[in-house]
Amino acid sequence: MEIEVISDTNLNKVINSIRPVKYNNVSYRFCVSGDALRLANKHKESIPHYLQAIMKDRSNIDAYIGIAHSYKAVENYEKALFYFNQANSIEPAFNLYLEAGMCNFALSKYEDALKDFMSAIKLSPDNLDAQTWLALTHEELEEYSMAFLIYDNMIERHPEYLNAYINKGTLEMSIDRYQEATGTFAQVIKMNPDFYKAYFGIALCFDKLGMFKEAKRYYTKFINLKPQAEVADFVRARISKLTILKRPGCSHLSLVN
Repeated sequence: MEIEVISDTNLNKVINSIRPVKYNNVSYRFCVSGDALRLANKHKESIPHYLQAIMKDRSNIDAYIGIAHSYKAVENYEKALFYFNQANSIEPAFNLYLEAGMCNFALSKYEDALKDFMSAIKLSPDNLDAQTWLALTHEELEEYSMAFLIYDNMIERHPEYLNAYINKGTLEMSIDRYQEATGTFAQVIKMNPDFYKAYFGIALCFDKLGMFKEAKRYYTKFINLKPQAEVADFVRARISKLTILKRPGCSHLSLVN
């Protein structure tokens, strides 16, 4: 539901519910009016308010963070990165390094992203989001051994974190290690039989390996769990094509392409 600011009185109620007063009054009011707009998903409209807040008080870190999130929401990653870095220069924080890293990642500045994610991890060594982003960045740099090292470490220390297995299996698939990927996805299914992504992953692997009976089996399990998935049409078409295998005279080679 959007926040509708009807009057100054209503705005003050919103302001007071968001953050305590700790800057000069004018900068504070501009900042929290920006917050109110951003919370109402009016990201573009919030930006001038944050800029006014920064002009009135250059130390207003909340205004830098708010405007950075607004720019990120409208996918202006260059400006988002600038303001996250400005906030970080005032008071370094885990979330600011993580956000800066994600902006650099979106901008394909992977070396810079690595530095940001490593700085974030130094501040919060057990944070799984930061570790995942670090591994994904190594993937983009084709530093696969480092990515696998991170995923394996995450799995060893947090075996319940299924996304580490999914990302590891996806990486194995991307470098044609399909047999290994089937084992990785099978671990996920063993721990959580309803984790639909694992069924899709293992089905693709068996398909690539030419193990069409197993592929069809897991495609079917996937579509039963996630019938409205974005890849649903592909999966149903593939199941239909694999079903032809049961008919006499059908060549396996005809299904490979």
